[in-house]
Amino acid sequence: MKISKNRIKEIIREEIKNMKNEDFGMSAKQLPQWSSKEARMVVDDGLRMWAKDLRKTEYRVIKDWMRKAKAGAIDYFDIVRGLETGDIKRAHPEETRFFKALLDKDKIMNRFKSYFGGKKGKRR
Repeated sequence: MKISKNRIKEIIREEIKNMKNEDFGMSAKQLPQWSSKEARMVVDDGLRMWAKDLRKTEYRVIKDWMRKAKAGAIDYFDIVRGLETGDIKRAHPEETRFFKALLDKDKIMNRFKSYFGGKKGKRR
C-alpha cells in the first residue's frame, strides 16, 4: 500500500496540531486559574517585597563577611567550614545551604580572592 506525499503531509500536520494541544507536564498548564485578580496582585506584590527583603539580607551578610575578612578575622575557608560543620541547632539545613550558595557566587568568591590571595588578612 502506497501513501501519497499529500497524505503524508496531512498526517504530519495533524500530528503537529495534536502536539500543540498536549500538556507535557508544564506546571503553569496544570495549575488552576487565579481565584481572582486581587489574589494575583497580592501574590505578585508580596513576591516583589519578599525578593527585595532577601536581596537586602544578602547584602548585609556579604557586607559582614567582607568587613571581618578585611580585619583579618576570617577567610573564605573559615566561612565554608563554619557553614558545613558545627552544631546542627544553629540554623536549619536549608538556611545553611542558602548561605553556602550565596558564598559560592562568582562575584563573592572573586572579592575574597582579591582580599586574601591565599592568606588570612590583606597585607597593608
